[in-house]
Formats: sequence, C-alpha cells, structure tokens
Amino acid sequence: MLKVFLVLALIIPFINVFSQGFSFYKENITMKIEKDYFYVTGIYYLKSDRSKSETLVYPFPVDSSFGAVDSIFVFNLTTNENIMLKKIKTNYAVFKIDFSHNSELMIQIAYRQKLLATRAEYILESTISWKKPLDQANYQLIVPSNMHICKFSIPPQDSIITKKDIVYYWEKFNYMPSENLIFEYKIK
Repeated sequence: MLKVFLVLALIIPFINVFSQGFSFYKENITMKIEKDYFYVTGIYYLKSDRSKSETLVYPFPVDSSFGAVDSIFVFNLTTNENIMLKKIKTNYAVFKIDFSHNSELMIQIAYRQKLLATRAEYILESTISWKKPLDQANYQLIVPSNMHICKFSIPPQDSIITKKDIVYYWEKFNYMPSENLIFEYKIK
C-alpha cells in the first residue's frame, strides 16, 4: 500500500505540471492610428484541455494620454458567434469563452480608443500572467503617410510605405514580452 501511495504522490504532480490546461499561444494584431483614435483588431488563439467555459479579462491602457475605449467587439471565429461582454471598465473588459465543443478557439477582439496625446499603446505585458511565451505573435501598425513615429518601445522589423499609409511589422516566435508596444508620433 505504501508503494501505491508513493507512486501516486509522484505521478499526480507530474500530470498537473504537464497538463495542457488553458493556454493562450498565438496572436495576430493589426493596429491603426487615425484622426486621434487608436484602432486594434486582434485574433487570439486559445486552447484548453477542459470542456468548460473560461473567463478572460482583456486589458486596455489607461493614463492621461488615453481616453476611454468607446467601442469593443468580441467574436468567436471558430463557432461564428458573437461573445457578449460580462463587464467593461476603464481599464479592462470581461467575457467568457466556451470550450465545451472545441478544444481550440480563435477569438477576434476589436476596439477603438480615443487618443488625448500623440501616443498610443497596445498591452503586451499581460502575456506574462499566462506563464508561457507565445508560440507566435504578429503585429502590424498602420499610420497615415503624413505621420512620423518618433519613438517605438519595440522597433519594427520591417515597414512598407504606400501613397496613403505606412505599415510597420513585427513577427515574433517563442515570445514573452517584457514591455508594451508604445508609439509616440507627430504629424508632418
């Protein structure tokens, strides 16, 4: 009986450590600065080995540079269904996603935030709370061609210039962000 107890004592923590649980493993984010507004549209890839609903808290940047988020849309691309917000505050929104029929989900979140200064921010540091780096992260920032980004908290890897816009790109693998994406700009 002691042997069985010792074996179980060793196996149970092993199963818990290597259990997949609930994870956020990839994101594809498009951001746009236009006429004093910051637009964010993201596709978030999540998986769970538990067939149940999970509550997510989605953060927004808050300081004197930013107004309120005046619109937010959450959609389950896997099931083709709108997701209703449970709560929205100045610095976050809360909603539930359901893994009872799918172990992997693609969730689209889009929002618009008023800019009160020449600065925009997308929160990346919240990834730390997942305790696991993203397998892949792709970011794009679109700005009008008459806008100059004076400072990037994380320099882009590439850019494309068109007649109307400039598009900046970041592509990351096995990525654990250490800071948020912050853009300071001026109009030419």
